[in-house]
Amino acid sequence: MVHTINDISEFDKLYPEQQIQLVTWCEKSFIQIKNITNCRSSYGLKHDFEYSTDGFYISNGSFKGAMIKAGFKHKEHIGSPNWHFNISKKSVKRVRELNRQ
Repeated sequence: MVHTINDISEFDKLYPEQQIQLVTWCEKSFIQIKNITNCRSSYGLKHDFEYSTDGFYISNGSFKGAMIKAGFKHKEHIGSPNWHFNISKKSVKRVRELNRQ
């Protein structure tokens, strides 16, 4: 059995309403910048979504697919299923602070 939990095709397995909710959250939560930052990986960011007010369980692949749909650039890391994106560290910090409230 092949595990696809980290594949972006996982995004397509979400209900359309969930896809919209997730992509919208990504667009509203993160500020795009020119360069890829290593401040938080796709795996950490997916947890940030899950812990948010609008959150629900998603796979790492679903999150990566949503970020692509939202127009973010990414960098893959050899030997790791996790990606990094062109998001500002400040916006990541804000998301994490909101989740603590």
